[in-house]
Amino acid sequence: MLARATARFPPSTIARLHVRFFSQTAAARGPLFSAHVASLKKHVKEISTSELNAKLTARPEGPGAAFHLLDVRETKEWNQGRLPYAVYTGRGCLERDIEGIVADPYDEIVLYCGSGMRSVLAADALQKLGYKNVTSLRGGIGAWTKEGLPLGQSTKTFSDLVEDY
Repeated sequence: MLARATARFPPSTIARLHVRFFSQTAAARGPLFSAHVASLKKHVKEISTSELNAKLTARPEGPGAAFHLLDVRETKEWNQGRLPYAVYTGRGCLERDIEGIVADPYDEIVLYCGSGMRSVLAADALQKLGYKNVTSLRGGIGAWTKEGLPLGQSTKTFSDLVEDY
């Protein structure tokens, strides 16, 4: 089937269709997953884009050492843009790698993803590991960009510092 499609359409069209299909699929979440995320939101704190922007811009040198903004999206998403001062962690190995990123379980951690769902899952996992001050960005980077807030150019990627598992 793919061979027939590639014979009829140029690769750029196939790529756009692929991205569009998977974007729509991701947007159409099942009721069990949606209910699960809703139940987690009852005990996961969320921060608004304006509150996070205020934290990031309060000091000219950026947030202090006890503040960690972690991007739990996929590498491909990170490469397309990120929040200022963010560190890439990815969701897949977060529980394994977190102690190398945030040693003190009382430090402030703000997690974000594309829409605010993966970051809620990640926040729940970190709370279960014993982290006490974990927050999820409500609406994720999608809400951030919708508000017209600036994206950062940070090159800090924790995954570059650790061995492949």
